[in-house]
Amino acid sequence: MAPSDMDKLRGVLLGLSEGGKHEISNVLVFQAMALETESEKARVRRQLDVMARRSELTRIRPGHYTYNPGAARQRGEGHIRMWRAVRASTGTFGIAEIAAVSHVDAPSVGRYLKLLLSLGLVRRNGKRGASLLYSTTALGRDRRETPYPPVARRDPFADERAAMSRLARVFFEEDLYSDPARQVVVRECRAILERFDTRTEKGGFR
Repeated sequence: MAPSDMDKLRGVLLGLSEGGKHEISNVLVFQAMALETESEKARVRRQLDVMARRSELTRIRPGHYTYNPGAARQRGEGHIRMWRAVRASTGTFGIAEIAAVSHVDAPSVGRYLKLLLSLGLVRRNGKRGASLLYSTTALGRDRRETPYPPVARRDPFADERAAMSRLARVFFEEDLYSDPARQVVVRECRAILERFDTRTEKGGFR
């Protein structure tokens, strides 16, 4: 499975913040991702808002954040709470009920219920107004272990994307004549070249 747009954005944030040590801004993210159109920027703003609601980002002031790398790893706790809420439900239930009990946002609950549907652990059971209702199947009632979504394959270029993000921070925010900035540029460029330079010792290419 290819890395999702959110995972790619996390890689950019990880690089720009240097593991959560530095403040980041919308403008810096847009520059690092070479976003030019307003629609592209609006899409990334929405993704940043989602990450702020999940506590992956802490909003310092409008358009400025700190990144919390550990929060993404802790999201599995939300799956545990959602699954407990589903198994504890008797009769029918909707997204709103599971969201309220598990303290997980409704869109995430909706995606999780789709996963449970695909696994045969819940089934659709009518509607309440425009909202779908679900009930747990016998298979779901018998299962105690928390089902998790499939883990996306790690981005094979995650390290290089992070290096590019660190380069972007230096180019947009640092004095490029200073020795520390020059050292960062050389280090990150070397890291990228080691991955992509396919020239052989004889001057050809592999």
